[in-house]
Amino acid sequence: MSFLGQNIKKLRQVKGLSQQAFAELFDLKRANISSYEEKRAEPKLEFVIRIANYFSIPLNDFIERPLSVNEILNFGDYFDEDSLSASKGLTNIPFLNREGFARNDEYFQDHRLLPQLQFPLYSKNRLLAVEMNSTIPHPSDFAYSDGSILFFEDIDRNNLHLINGLFGLFWGKDDFFIGQFKVEGTEITLQLNEWKSVSLSLKSPEKFWTLLGSFQKV
Repeated sequence: MSFLGQNIKKLRQVKGLSQQAFAELFDLKRANISSYEEKRAEPKLEFVIRIANYFSIPLNDFIERPLSVNEILNFGDYFDEDSLSASKGLTNIPFLNREGFARNDEYFQDHRLLPQLQFPLYSKNRLLAVEMNSTIPHPSDFAYSDGSILFFEDIDRNNLHLINGLFGLFWGKDDFFIGQFKVEGTEITLQLNEWKSVSLSLKSPEKFWTLLGSFQKV
């Protein structure tokens, strides 16, 4: 049994690509991708090989079994796969990769549309993972390199007095940046630099996240 159609659809969705955009990557037509996903046709082997190589997925895995989101995101490049597979209590975490960040549309705006990676990390607050890249505005002393996976948790109202000096993320409708929290009395701001900062409003705390940890390629 071939899982090509299922895996092509999952690949496309995780990478945030429309059928048309996916087809154009491999000199195909949108109708070809639709027929593959609906299992009305199977792609030629040459295209299967091109797709697998493009996304760095082993050919046999691509053909013979359903792919996980972690595999599609090549999370094995960051972590020891054996230790991940042996871990219990894996948490599903929305993941904004560089492809998703570049889209800047409804996919980018809605956390529910993001692919979910599995990782042995727990928090009583919501979690969010972001692939660091140079196009994300960030302070000059933010020492995380491109390709690092940054894990954020949303604001805990009970611990606002503890976030002074911590790095955080602002994700608004028309703005996205990493900054540093500053607490002065009851005023809390997330500061990108001396020219730009955003005040934290308890009426919309869901726009603010605090940096929980960073994981980089092994």
